[in-house]
Amino acid sequence: MPASAQRKLLSGCCLSEKGHHISVPSPDSSHKGQRSKRTQPSDPGAVEELPRQGSQKHKGPEFSFDLLPEARAIRVSVPPGHEVSVRLCHQWALECEDLSSPFDVKKIVSWGRTADLPYEFLLPCLCIEASYLQEDTVRRKKCPFQSWPEAYGSDFWKSVHFTDHSQHSQMVMALTLRCPLKLEASLCQKQGWHTLCEDLPNATAQESDGWYVLEKVDLHPHFCFKFSFRNSSHVECPHQTAPSWNVSMDTQAQQLILHFFTRMHATFSAAWSPPGLGQDSWAPPVYSISQTQGSSSVTLDLIIPFLRPGGCVLVWRSDVRFAWKHLLCPDVSHRRLGLLVLALLALTTLLGIVLVLTCRRLLSGRVTGPGRARPVLLLHAADSDAQRRLVGALAELLRIALGGGRDVIVDLWEGTRVARVGPLPWLWAARARVVRERGTVLLLWSRAGPRPAPLRALLRAAPRPLLLLAYFSRLGVQGDIPPSLRALPRYRLLRDLPRLLRALDAGPSIHEAGWGRLSPPPCLRGRLELCRRLELEAATLAH
Repeated sequence: MPASAQRKLLSGCCLSEKGHHISVPSPDSSHKGQRSKRTQPSDPGAVEELPRQGSQKHKGPEFSFDLLPEARAIRVSVPPGHEVSVRLCHQWALECEDLSSPFDVKKIVSWGRTADLPYEFLLPCLCIEASYLQEDTVRRKKCPFQSWPEAYGSDFWKSVHFTDHSQHSQMVMALTLRCPLKLEASLCQKQGWHTLCEDLPNATAQESDGWYVLEKVDLHPHFCFKFSFRNSSHVECPHQTAPSWNVSMDTQAQQLILHFFTRMHATFSAAWSPPGLGQDSWAPPVYSISQTQGSSSVTLDLIIPFLRPGGCVLVWRSDVRFAWKHLLCPDVSHRRLGLLVLALLALTTLLGIVLVLTCRRLLSGRVTGPGRARPVLLLHAADSDAQRRLVGALAELLRIALGGGRDVIVDLWEGTRVARVGPLPWLWAARARVVRERGTVLLLWSRAGPRPAPLRALLRAAPRPLLLLAYFSRLGVQGDIPPSLRALPRYRLLRDLPRLLRALDAGPSIHEAGWGRLSPPPCLRGRLELCRRLELEAATLAH
């Protein structure tokens, strides 16, 4: 790019006065196109042909202009006389530079006509220059926008070209201007992408040849330059969008783990920021960690203890003057939720155990499976057919009276054949089911009861809380019961049958019938009559 296009800020320079004379040694010295030049006239008569020699010679042609903001153009008109060449230019210290293409145009204006000169930006250094068509003429120039506030607005900042050269801990911005103005620059900070940029104290950038430099800055997209001139300002942020480092966090037990990711030498610090102290305030102690392993990507872990719930952690780079502070608030709700879940699980487990135990107790006490209820083991010592028929009728009576599918198991507790094989070995096997299903052992006593050895084996095998004793009044009397059995609940049949059924937990139909105060239920009358008749028959044969 030619040197004139690379001009930056020129300290102490100001716009030229009206009617300033430009002298260019060569027409090829400008990159914007051929410039007008002023030389001594070779023909004195040529000057005499210009109107109003003398005064007009030194002032240049007269012209007037109108600004057309909507069309972004300046309309130039001239009084009666010779034709005039007009153009727009940017006034620098020694010359008025052409505008960039396609705005670097020259137009010929004659009396009674106007020429519209388009401009790209309305700038304070924008000037209108007019000259006669002859070479050796004086140019007239007007720079009217120096005092216009509009010239320092958005157009001015759009005309500036910003180049970001920031790296490491140095924030650098180079400017290319179209007007010789000296700008001021300082550092400002944004809290978000679409928020205002707040000025930071003691953060003025140093300028040299259009380069603005600020040392020891934590490069971050929210750290920006604020350029200002008079009452106008513009914020320009670094063109790189990724920060030079970032941090994430994890919680573990009563500790907070900060993971730093960086590719540069840096020192990072963290401290707790209790609620109410402000976003950039923290409370001691301050925890720090440094990266000194070169330019490769490094992950650093900083572990800090929890102070109290509800606080946030302020994290920043502590080896620079201006650092972007990250506010991280650990989400400990999941820890509380975890404790709550554990408590609920423990409570659910406890309730489950209680329910299982309750159900097992209920099932073992009532029903042990579909269609199965607590069994009744009816043990007898009947050796005659009459007594066995009586025992069978009693078992059928009990099945009907108990209801609910209750099993009544009938077996001998001693007989001639059983006595030969040992003291009731089958009862030990039956005991397992009686205990498991919480059944009841009902001993049917008669005068032909067991001898002492089998009786002791029976008492050891049968569960005592579930052992009952019953006897028919015609087949035995209460005085015939051995002393070892007198501690058991005793029932005289058939007189105490309602009380026996209640002890065996008979069905609700028996209780609802109110047997014991009135006559027996109709469903049991036939069975009762059969048992009375068989009892009488067995007693007659026994005597």
